[in-house]
Amino acid sequence: MWGVIPAAGRGSRMEEHHVDGCKELIEIADRSLLLRTVDELVAAGVTGIVVVTSPEKPALAEALADFDIADLEFVEQSEPRGIVDALRKAREVAGDVMLVASPDNLFIGHPCPSDELLAAHRLTGKTVIGAVQVKSPWGELLSDTGRIDALNPGASGELLITGICEKQKDRPFPMDGENWRCTGRMLLTSRFWEEPDGDDVQMLDSLAAEGELVAAPTAAADIDIGLPEGPADANCWANRGH
Repeated sequence: MWGVIPAAGRGSRMEEHHVDGCKELIEIADRSLLLRTVDELVAAGVTGIVVVTSPEKPALAEALADFDIADLEFVEQSEPRGIVDALRKAREVAGDVMLVASPDNLFIGHPCPSDELLAAHRLTGKTVIGAVQVKSPWGELLSDTGRIDALNPGASGELLITGICEKQKDRPFPMDGENWRCTGRMLLTSRFWEEPDGDDVQMLDSLAAEGELVAAPTAAADIDIGLPEGPADANCWANRGH
C-alpha cells in the first residue's frame, strides 16, 4: 500500500508562517510538518510515498531530495481543485488503495496514528477515516467541518460512521456532547472510487450510508496546523518536552 501526502494547497490562512512558500515546511521542534508526515508513513510500512504538489511549490521536492525512501514520487495538481482531484492524481501512481496523511495535522501522544487506520482496515476491509474527539479549548477555534454524524458499533467490533456532516465553514464547531471529527488521515479502498463524483464529504457520506465507512479513533490530542494559532500551540507543546 502506498502513502499519499496531499500538499498542493495554498494555505492562505497560514501565509505569514510559510517557509519557502510552503506551510508544509513549517517546523515544529526543528522538524518540518512534511518530514513528520513522511516519518509517520514510513513507520506505518507503506510501499512508497506520493506527494501531491503544485508548480508553485518546488521547495517540497527539494526538502525531500536527501530523504532515504525506496519509492518517492511527485505528482502535480496544476490548480487547487480540492482533495478529491489531488487524490485522483495520486491514484495514477498509488492505485486504488492508499493511506492518506495530511501534513496539516499534528498528533500529540501517538507515535504513528496511521497504525490505527491499518488495524481497522485489516479488521473490516473497508474505507477508514481517522477520528478524534473534539475537546476544549482547541475545539473553540475550529469551524464546523469534518464533523461525524455518529459512530455505531459494528458486528466485528468496528465503529461504523453513519454520515459526514456538510461543511459549514462560517459556523463554529459544536461543543455540546461527544462530537467526533475526521482529521487528516484516510485509508481509501476501491469502494471509494466507485462512489458518484463529488467532493470528499459527499463521497465519504455516500459510503457511510452504505455501511462501508469505518472510524479509527486516535487516542491523541490533535492540533490543526492549518489554523493561524496552530504552529504557536504546537511549539508550546514541543517546548514542554513532549
